[in-house]
Amino acid sequence: MPTVIITGISGAGKTLALKFMQDLGYFCVDNLPVNLMERFFSEERRRHGKLAVGIDIREKKHFPLFLKITAKIKPHKIIFLECSTEELVRRFKANRRKPPLARANQNIFSALGKERIIFEKIKAVSDMVIDTSELNPWQMKQKLLERLSFAGGAFQIDILSFGYRFGVPSEADMIYDVRFLPNPNYNRLLAPLSGEHPKISKFVSGSALYKKTLNKAAEFLRMILPAYKETGKSYFTVAVGCTGGRHRSVVFAEGIRKKLSGEYGTKVFHRDIRKGITER
Repeated sequence: MPTVIITGISGAGKTLALKFMQDLGYFCVDNLPVNLMERFFSEERRRHGKLAVGIDIREKKHFPLFLKITAKIKPHKIIFLECSTEELVRRFKANRRKPPLARANQNIFSALGKERIIFEKIKAVSDMVIDTSELNPWQMKQKLLERLSFAGGAFQIDILSFGYRFGVPSEADMIYDVRFLPNPNYNRLLAPLSGEHPKISKFVSGSALYKKTLNKAAEFLRMILPAYKETGKSYFTVAVGCTGGRHRSVVFAEGIRKKLSGEYGTKVFHRDIRKGITER
């Protein structure tokens, strides 16, 4: 059973994630000093078996040591929690708190920007990146369960449709921009429908450009996924974007799922399909 290390941007949900891990039977410690990690893992793994620890930005001066220790600890999984700056600001204001790096005369945006720079190397070596911007607590728990259930097991492909209007998903390993495909939004009868409706699917997938692009995308993914799996990753996130995330990206994401579902475990999530803003 791998040791789970949960870290990420302040306000993204580390403490909540550790509570979920505790519910799953893990022995959890939040804000463990990095210089105690190696000894803690060695001693407590024998005692408790399933361990989960939280590391936050206040340990930043020990991040180089963190990278050295995690390179030696086997097996382990690093879960990095991301969140959009706008959502983080909303959360901090709602709780009347500031990020740890925010000084008295510094705004939240500057502090969060500094955090992102400091966390770059840790995020790069993380096994999983989970964006909590759009997740409520129940959805976050389900996402953790999905990720952990595939850790060390079958390789999973997550396919995420989104709208560029609402931001690019930070957890994406690869992004396909399909804003060049025929747009049903300019048809007054089709515009109110979502990409899950058969009429929208027929409109978008009926073009020769769609078929050619989808085949090339599937061919490329089939080429790189085995090599990606060999790096030890347990999942790969493909994001597909159009303007509003309701039509073209939904159809294309479903197309990728159909192409790969016979070879890999696949899950599709349409992030912005219900936002109700038509594309322009």
